[in-house]
Amino acid sequence: MNLKHTCPSPSRKGFTIIEMLIVVTILTMLAGILVPILSEEAAIARDGRRASDLRSVASALANYKDRNGDYPTTTGNWQGDSGNHGSYGYDASGYIPNLVPDYIPYLPQDPDAQYPNATDGGYMYRSDGFDFKFVINSTAATYYVSNPFFDPTRPTIGWQVSSPGGYAW
Repeated sequence: MNLKHTCPSPSRKGFTIIEMLIVVTILTMLAGILVPILSEEAAIARDGRRASDLRSVASALANYKDRNGDYPTTTGNWQGDSGNHGSYGYDASGYIPNLVPDYIPYLPQDPDAQYPNATDGGYMYRSDGFDFKFVINSTAATYYVSNPFFDPTRPTIGWQVSSPGGYAW
């Protein structure tokens, strides 16, 4: 009887180092492509929220004026949630006095967690009672003239809603 001794071939388990390096390289390339796209989409979503905040405040101010005859007044200066504009809060004594809670549930805050900041980045409001201007200052991702919230006095750093007399403040 002729018996050949055969060794079973070693079974291959797992991946080789070369295969792992190829997979890691491909994943890194995909991440490099996707991160900027996702970051841009997040900035667009934040700008959409800012536009919604402008519309909500404009509507609340119109309702306030209809009921009270004038807009909530400030001391002649800008009031805002950033450091340079008083670091006001978001309740009834916030940066737009007496608007919360009867006309809007809360005063809006920028959707980007880095705002308001210690300088000018954030939301601000000014009114003499007859006119008003509400500004999103130094936070938006894009500024362009065709934007319906274009601010002529802050063309590269602000969005605004205002009454006709407050437009150029």
